[in-house]
Amino acid sequence: MEATDVVQGYFDAWNRHDPEAIAATFVQGGTYTDPNAPEGLSGRAIAEYASGLFAAFPDLSFDLVSHSSTDDGAVAARWVMRGTNTGPLRGNPPTGGTVALPGADFI
Repeated sequence: MEATDVVQGYFDAWNRHDPEAIAATFVQGGTYTDPNAPEGLSGRAIAEYASGLFAAFPDLSFDLVSHSSTDDGAVAARWVMRGTNTGPLRGNPPTGGTVALPGADFI
C-alpha cells in the first residue's frame, strides 16, 4: 500500500465519522497531535478524541486540498476542516458558529 493511499483512507475515515477507522490508520505506538492535543494521543485515545470532535461538530468534514509524498515515505497533506459547533467542546458550551479551518498533516 502506498503512503498516499493511507492518507486518503485516513481522511475518508474522518469524513465517515468512523473513530475506530481513524485510530486504525496509526501504527502501534503512533501518535496524533494537534493544538488541542499537544501532548499526543495514541491508540484508543485517538478514537475517543475523534468521537468528541464529532459530538461537538456533527457535520464535521475534511476537504483534502493537496498531498505529496517525500522520498522517505512521509506525506504532507493540506486540508480544510469544516463544521458547525452544535455540541460542547472541551467543557465549553456550543457556539453555533461554523468553522472553515485550513491545516496540514504530516504523516
